[in-house]
Amino acid sequence: MTNVSICWATLCMALGACEVVETSTAEQAGTELQGMELQGMELQGMELQGMELQGMHLGDATLSGDALAHLRVERGEVVAERGPVTLRGTALAGVHFQAEVRNRQGTPPATAVVEYRVTAVVPELSQYDPTHTGSTFLYTLEQWVAGTASWQPACPADADGRSVAIPLSAVWDEHGDRIESSSLFTFACTTGVIAKCYRWGYRPWVTGYGDLTAMHWTCTRLARADYCGLGVPHTRNGTKINVWDKLPAPGPIQRHGGILPPAGMIFEAGWNTGGAVCLSHARWLQDDGAALAALCPNRLIPPGLGGTVCNTTAAVLGYDSSAQMFNEAYTNLDL
Repeated sequence: MTNVSICWATLCMALGACEVVETSTAEQAGTELQGMELQGMELQGMELQGMELQGMHLGDATLSGDALAHLRVERGEVVAERGPVTLRGTALAGVHFQAEVRNRQGTPPATAVVEYRVTAVVPELSQYDPTHTGSTFLYTLEQWVAGTASWQPACPADADGRSVAIPLSAVWDEHGDRIESSSLFTFACTTGVIAKCYRWGYRPWVTGYGDLTAMHWTCTRLARADYCGLGVPHTRNGTKINVWDKLPAPGPIQRHGGILPPAGMIFEAGWNTGGAVCLSHARWLQDDGAALAALCPNRLIPPGLGGTVCNTTAAVLGYDSSAQMFNEAYTNLDL
C-alpha cells in the first residue's frame, strides 16, 4: 500500500526540509491510548508493573468518607449524589475512586483494585472546544501506591503543563474497542489519544453532527495508526498528522485546511471504527504495506492486488462509504 509520492516525502523528511502548515495538523500521542498505560496507563509502583487499567468503578466512590450514590459521567463531567445534594464540577475535588486493573501477562490474568483520588477540578480550556458545547472539566488524579505508601500523580504533564484527565462514560479494551459499561468509566489523561480526540471536537455526547460516539472511536484508531483495528499502534509519540472528517453540517469539525496537503505530507488512509478501510502508505516507513496487509488480511489487500489502496478521499468513499475520517502524514524514517 505504497505509492510513488512517498519517495518525495521520504527525501523531504531525511533532509529536514518539511514544514507543517497551520491546518488541522495535530501532534498526537502515538502508542498511548489513554496517556496513562492500557491503552497505555502507567500504573506507578513496583507491585503494579505490567498491570493495565480497565476502568474506574461507578460504585465505591467516597468524598470526605461519605459514600456517593448514582455516580455517572454527563457531558464531560463526573456527577454524583451525596444525600439529597447533587455534586458536579469542582464540587468533586477530593473524591476517592476505586479502579479495576488487570495483569494480562499472567495465566490466568490477575485482577486487582487500585485507589485514586481527585485533588483538583478545573474547567476545560475553551481552545479545546471546537463545537462550542462547553461544560467539561479537567481532573487532577493521584493513585495510591502501596509499595511506597504514598500518593503519586496518575497522568504525565501535557503540552499545557497540566497533569489532568477527562472522564468518558465508556471503557476501551486491549483491542482498542470502545465498550459501553454500566459499572466502569474512563479517566483519560490529556496526553493520550482518547482525550486528544475528545479535544479535537469528537465529544461522544454532542448531537447535531451525526454519530460522534463512532467518530471518537474512529479517531482513536486513526491517531494511533491502528490500521487493523486490533489495538496495535503503528506510530510513534509526537508523530504529526493532518486530520479531517466528512461530518454533515454544521460539520466538519476538523477540516483539511487547504487545497494541497501540508508540505511533505501525502494521503495516508480513510478510517472507520474498525481501523483503516484503505491505505496509501504507512506512517512510518518500517511498516511496509504488504506486511500490514498480512497482519489484517480481512481488511487490507497487499499492494499490486488492488482493492484497498487509496490516495484520495473520493477513492476511500468509493471503496467504503462508511469511512468518516481521513488523514495525511509524512513517511517517517527511523534514522
